[in-house]
Amino acid sequence: MSRHSTAHHFLEGLVDLGVDYIFANLGTDHVSLIEEMARWDKEGRKHPEVILCPHEVVAVHMAGGYALATGRGQAVFVHVDAGTANACMAIQNLFRYRLPVMLFAGRAPYTLHGELPGSRDTYVHFVQDPFDIASIVRPYVKWEYSVPSGIVVREALARASAFAQSDPPGPVYMMLPRETLAEQWDDAGMPAYPPARYGSVHTGGIDRARVDAIAQALMAAENPIALTAYLGRKQQAVAVLEHLARTCGMRVAEFNSIDLNITQASPCFAGFDPLPLLETADLGLLLDSDVPYIPQNAKRASAIKWIQIDIDPLKSDFPMWGFPTDIRVQGDCATVLQQVLDAVEARADDAYRRRVADRIASWSGGREQMAKRRATASANKGRSGALNPAFLFAMLNEKLSQDDIVINEAIRNAPLLQEHITRTKPQSYVG
Repeated sequence: MSRHSTAHHFLEGLVDLGVDYIFANLGTDHVSLIEEMARWDKEGRKHPEVILCPHEVVAVHMAGGYALATGRGQAVFVHVDAGTANACMAIQNLFRYRLPVMLFAGRAPYTLHGELPGSRDTYVHFVQDPFDIASIVRPYVKWEYSVPSGIVVREALARASAFAQSDPPGPVYMMLPRETLAEQWDDAGMPAYPPARYGSVHTGGIDRARVDAIAQALMAAENPIALTAYLGRKQQAVAVLEHLARTCGMRVAEFNSIDLNITQASPCFAGFDPLPLLETADLGLLLDSDVPYIPQNAKRASAIKWIQIDIDPLKSDFPMWGFPTDIRVQGDCATVLQQVLDAVEARADDAYRRRVADRIASWSGGREQMAKRRATASANKGRSGALNPAFLFAMLNEKLSQDDIVINEAIRNAPLLQEHITRTKPQSYVG
């Protein structure tokens, strides 16, 4: 009967999950994994490609970039508590961006006298064993687990992936003691846990009654608006929102946006400041947005009827949130908005369509004023030693194509970047 180490079965579990890459900053806790990958290489067997990273922040962010581009979480290997601490800054970013990643940390050996393979044999094994290693990242992960025995490693991997990929997606954390990775197990006693049977769950559409209520509210509104930040994570949602906005005469603003959510060429696009819209709106949609506006600056917001459609409407990881909603829906925006669009189109008559067309036409003056303000701001090149960022971004805008991806790390100048670098295609902006 063939036997292999827990590390071997761990690698098999990653392959079963379809993991393509291991972004790694390795240590003494990963010896068994390194040995297994070397053996697989010698046998010509394919395992996830290992990309060595000089720092854990790099490793986690590379995994995050892959998840952003593909929607699939990858593996990150870090070294005990030190690697976990270094990874924490990046894990916080991925948690807030709702990007799946599986963070695996080795644990210092728990045996001291050579009782088991992998027992403590160096100084750092004593000083890198805190009481609660998971506490370092606990606020920023959806699930955590320390594998107690290799017999459950494949099941634990399946559960880790299910949590990471389920809505809302995000990081998970698993700890692997060195002795556990070195354990030997009969292959026959290690069942598979296929994703098809142990997989993730996702939000979808909603019931007809709530669809009808939202559609009726939109059609009755004289000045509907929508505020969003990351609806565009799904490409199809961008087109649906644009179609719904044109069908209902609804202006759309992005605030602290993470993704492009509506083409900026749309007559319904209203910029990146929601406050002017709040002055006259009678109905507002909150669509996949963590902070749609700053409450102390938006006193009139309480007079608006709000409908929230969000992958995480309660913001379960925020101790306090504080935005009122009259209809609150947990669902996939692309699916729910398509349901609402279908309901509106089924009800719309010629009179409603004329009213919407007149409303959209009335916004042209405001859009022209916005364009003039941008042109005036970017005409000034700045002065010696102080380049005007508006000028710089406007020049970049002339050079970039709409297929290029803009990653906004401009910090204090981030709003200027958004105003002066026009994006029109889904997934062409990351904020």
